[in-house]
Amino acid sequence: MAFKIEKALRKQIPGLFMFWGPSASGKTYSALRFARGLVGDAGKICVIDTENRRSLFYAGTVGGNWDFVDFQPDFTTQRYIEIIRQAEQAGYDAILIDSFSHVWQGEGGVLDEADKSDSKGLAKWAKPKMALKRLVNVALRAKCHVIFCLRSKMGVVQTGTGRDLKILSSGLAPIMEKGLIYEMMISILFGPDHKPMFQNISDRFFVDPHIPAVKAPAGLIELIKPGEYVTEATGDAVRQWLDGGQRDVIDDARRVASRGSIVFREQWKLWSQTDRDQLRPFTKEFQDIAAKADEEIAKESDPQTWEEQIPEEGDSESWPGTNDALSSGFNSIPAQEPEQSPASAQPQTTELAPESQSQATIPIPQSPVAQPPVVQSPVLSPTTQASAQQPSAPQAAKPVQRQTAPKPATSAQSPAVSPPPRRAAVPATNPGGQHTDMNGTNPF
Repeated sequence: MAFKIEKALRKQIPGLFMFWGPSASGKTYSALRFARGLVGDAGKICVIDTENRRSLFYAGTVGGNWDFVDFQPDFTTQRYIEIIRQAEQAGYDAILIDSFSHVWQGEGGVLDEADKSDSKGLAKWAKPKMALKRLVNVALRAKCHVIFCLRSKMGVVQTGTGRDLKILSSGLAPIMEKGLIYEMMISILFGPDHKPMFQNISDRFFVDPHIPAVKAPAGLIELIKPGEYVTEATGDAVRQWLDGGQRDVIDDARRVASRGSIVFREQWKLWSQTDRDQLRPFTKEFQDIAAKADEEIAKESDPQTWEEQIPEEGDSESWPGTNDALSSGFNSIPAQEPEQSPASAQPQTTELAPESQSQATIPIPQSPVAQPPVVQSPVLSPTTQASAQQPSAPQAAKPVQRQTAPKPATSAQSPAVSPPPRRAAVPATNPGGQHTDMNGTNPF
């Protein structure tokens, strides 16, 4: 395999951030504010909450509008990988995981897996730690910003031997594998005053000299100031610094294609003519990325149906959910296409965009549906009715006649808390099936 050697230029790349500290140090609050500044007012944030929905305390008050995932045990590395990829492919600009410490010490985490291992000694750590490295690499190479919130503990160090053996406190350390900090673009230790902790505060809060309390590259370290809170302004300053790098339009196109052909087609209309001319030589690569994404969308929508519809080898029929102009290249569709029926013109896979899905992430109380008066007896709930129908001691009273009230409409029911959609599918804007760009030339 030939390696590509090119001139070194600072480019716009997503950041990996770590906010850590003791209880009540303001990690979640600061991370939400930082994330909002990082992605801007219109940016989409997905909060993956492993702490029994406690991030919802800040819903509607901190960080603007954001979506939410109630992430319950098991806290395995594989489940963390799946939710990161799902949020990434759904088009979020930032993913906030609170807390990332659960994958280390929670149910199904690294410590739990090592304890269950049949291996002895250091060998029992081999598989769990390798799985953790795969997880960190997924976050490191994500196409959006990723923010970890981690708990901290007071580390210990052993000195001397025999009667001179002593166990001493070594300072605060994140509850996580000690090598994680190497992967961070920015890492901040928060103190009891909810501000970055640059130096020792007391015997209870002091910094491990081997773990930097604040880590950031030159040009960013100045943005994190002693005695000041981490806010939206901090995130915005980091975003501006990152935007100072050279934009990689080809890498941007790869990220868009990974969200499916529908999203790619819509985004193509928004790119400038200069960008489109630069992207055309990479048509085949974008086709392959989008086709793979369409297959995954189809499988996730209905795995059983998708497997049943897999075409035989040599069959020209496209995969379910990928009947798309992109599969044939940029110039496959002429300027004028024959009219198609609405059923054939619409893509087979339809999913909500994060903006609309975000409305269903937090239940909204609904007004109670008025019940008609009941003459014979009050209307009983299904649970009460079931219990009333159970056999009981014989009584002389006549059976009670009940009248069932009409059920409220399904649309009036409160939506359940749910994770963001797997894909951010842009709705088709041309029901006739014809797609053209701003210059009237169809790119697909």
